Amino acid sequence: MSTQSMVSEQTSLAEKSPAHKVEDYMQEHLTRYLHELSDLCAIDSGTAHKAGVDEVALYLAGRMRGLDMDVTIFENEKWGNDVYGVLKGTGQGIIVLLGHMDTVYPVGTAAARPVRIEDNKVYGPGVIDMKGCILSAVYALEALESIKLLDFAEVRFLCVSDEEISDRHSKDIIRQVCNGCHAALVLEAARENGDLVSARKGGAWYKLRASGHSAHAGVEPEKGSNAIVELAHQIVQLQVLNGWRDGLTINTGRITGGIAANVVPDFAEACVDVRFARTEDRVAFEQHWYELLQQPLVAGVELSIEIDPDDREPMTCTPENLRMARLAQEIARDLGFEVRHAPTGGISDANYASGFGYPALDGLGPIGGLDHSPNEYMELDSIAPRTALLAGLITAIGPRTE
Repeated sequence: MSTQSMVSEQTSLAEKSPAHKVEDYMQEHLTRYLHELSDLCAIDSGTAHKAGVDEVALYLAGRMRGLDMDVTIFENEKWGNDVYGVLKGTGQGIIVLLGHMDTVYPVGTAAARPVRIEDNKVYGPGVIDMKGCILSAVYALEALESIKLLDFAEVRFLCVSDEEISDRHSKDIIRQVCNGCHAALVLEAARENGDLVSARKGGAWYKLRASGHSAHAGVEPEKGSNAIVELAHQIVQLQVLNGWRDGLTINTGRITGGIAANVVPDFAEACVDVRFARTEDRVAFEQHWYELLQQPLVAGVELSIEIDPDDREPMTCTPENLRMARLAQEIARDLGFEVRHAPTGGISDANYASGFGYPALDGLGPIGGLDHSPNEYMELDSIAPRTALLAGLITAIGPRTE
């Protein structure tokens, strides 16, 4: 190679943006990433399997310490431990990365379905929800250290163990970690079309209970008050309220009741999922629902509601969220692809960060989802560019922070 060619190549490398450099780093280390992903997905870490979640936490704590992060493991008696690392930078801006280590899979799934690659897809339990996304964030920080670009005051990286259930112990930890931050970047996967998530509906869960009177269905049915029949009426009334406010959706997901076909049931229960775009819509819905409950259709049946404590406020697309989304679009264009942002009805820990009053952007992991099998997958060719996008966003938020 001539001296002129060498100078030209060095100049070209120097002109590359930080995101491009991270993408190159990720491409060079993709094989190692996939080996690590296989190791992580070989660990059963369903939320209730504490030993497995703790093993994932220890693995990630080791990786964080290898990046010179100050690491804390929050130990829990019942659920898995949570891991938290802080990386100090040389710039300004406090960025929070939020992820979760728990999955929805029972013990034995990891051995039965080891990670495999077919065409452009990486399959395995937890590859996209969200072990691969957490690992992508680890590599983003590793790459930034490699190119000596730590243009932020600090990155706070929290991985919780209870995202897949409603019995949350980590809400207070998330609040503490977000305290004083300039942005919360949430590592859920990008939507299957590649969109980032700039807004999420809020979610609330209810148990609707009907209490009646039992009786023998053949001998003296008139002495009974059928709780299941009343519950059925109530469910039909609820379904009519879908769309009552813009974005309001209601789903009855599970019902129980009765002990036998020949006994008038004295008890029935339904679990109800409600999503809403605005908190005031939930308030109005609950008020209207309580009014309906005062008018049971089956004589002798009483109705009551229990509200799950893990309700989540909507993540609205605030001007700060929109600014981050547009910044991400600029970084993506520099990397050679377009990315959009969109609202979704699903909820995540971004709802918490947003509810606590901090700017949030979600869907920052690689692209993936469930295929028709259904099997969880990650798009192989999305790993490097989406890791680069995340890294670019981490470094770009700080300098723009006043």
